[in-house]
Amino acid sequence: MLPNLKSRRISGLQLAGKHLGPVAKCPPRYSEEDWDYNNKIKFRITCDQEKLAERIVEESRRVVDETKDTTKNWQREVEHHMRERTSEIRFLVDELNRQKKTAALEDEALNTYRNRVLNCIEFLKDKSLAICKQCLILREGRIGVDLCDDEVDRSLRRELKVIKGCQGLADAALKEAEEQIRKLRAAIYLLDQDLAAKDKSLAIDEKNLKLKEFQHDLLRDRIVQQHCSQFSLTEWQAQTYENLEANAKALVSAGQLRAYIDLLLKQVCEDMQNQTDRTNEAFERRISETKHVKQCLENKHKDTMDHIHQVQRNMTELEKEMMDKQRAITLCQTRLSNRAHRPGLELTCDMVQDALYNELQALKASVCKLNQKLNENKASMRYLMHVQVMQEEEINIKANTCKIDEVDCMTLRQALKYQTF
Repeated sequence: MLPNLKSRRISGLQLAGKHLGPVAKCPPRYSEEDWDYNNKIKFRITCDQEKLAERIVEESRRVVDETKDTTKNWQREVEHHMRERTSEIRFLVDELNRQKKTAALEDEALNTYRNRVLNCIEFLKDKSLAICKQCLILREGRIGVDLCDDEVDRSLRRELKVIKGCQGLADAALKEAEEQIRKLRAAIYLLDQDLAAKDKSLAIDEKNLKLKEFQHDLLRDRIVQQHCSQFSLTEWQAQTYENLEANAKALVSAGQLRAYIDLLLKQVCEDMQNQTDRTNEAFERRISETKHVKQCLENKHKDTMDHIHQVQRNMTELEKEMMDKQRAITLCQTRLSNRAHRPGLELTCDMVQDALYNELQALKASVCKLNQKLNENKASMRYLMHVQVMQEEEINIKANTCKIDEVDCMTLRQALKYQTF
């Protein structure tokens, strides 16, 4: 609560010498501002907690009043099934039985739709989402320049987004279906309770109809009936009609929900199938492009190997030619050396001597040119070998990409066949 106290207390450290470490002095006392700030914080916390306690007490009183009102309302609603004429009771019993049968059929149908939604959610989770994520993970196994954000990756991410959106819609539909089933069963439960009460009331009224004036318990029964009659006929009718109306609303809502679930599942299947087709098309295009590039690289690799063999043959010919020129140089030098032993005036610079010198110079120039070309061929050989290694690496990269996309991913995606569940 006092963030500036720590920094103020640390300021008490000083250096005892030029080469010595810090020596702690006694920490200074807090200032009056710190003391005042701390007191204000404590007072503010105390006031906040007091206000919170007052609000909780007030809300508790309100909740107590609300629960009391709710309890009284339910007590008034369940206490009006005591009196009714026999004909009205029979009519309402028949209507309740008819509504109960219809509600039971609707409950069964809605439960079937709930299972369809569950199947959809399970398929999206166990198939669609798992396969999409697995494809993304598998494509992370690409190497080199092939590990790029291509159209397939973007399509997979869009597919993942569509899957999660469909999952959200299906989850919401499942919650609505479960809530509607709960309401429908609650309505059926109320019908059952109403039927049980009316059956008992009908039995009592029919028993009363069979009573004769000479029976000994007539006065006592009238006294009991007078003491038990606490509600009017209007209230008794209102509860029954309310149950019937609630059941009718639940039936209408259930029918609308089933129509919505039908439309939702159809739309989910269409959206997922369309996105899956687009992703598969992106895969096929990428596989075709990768295969084309791989084939071109293989063709270039073959041309490179032909050039390597050609350069090797050329180097062999150059080396052979240089050996021939070295033998010619040796011959020319031997002739010059032999002519250097001519006696007296015979040691003249005649045309033969000039020709030998010119031949020697020409041979040396030829050797120099051949050696230059040999060095150029060696350099070209090194470059070609480097290109060959590069091409083989690229071919391996493309082969790995083809395996991931065509064999691994497309095999998994064959299981993505959507239906209306």
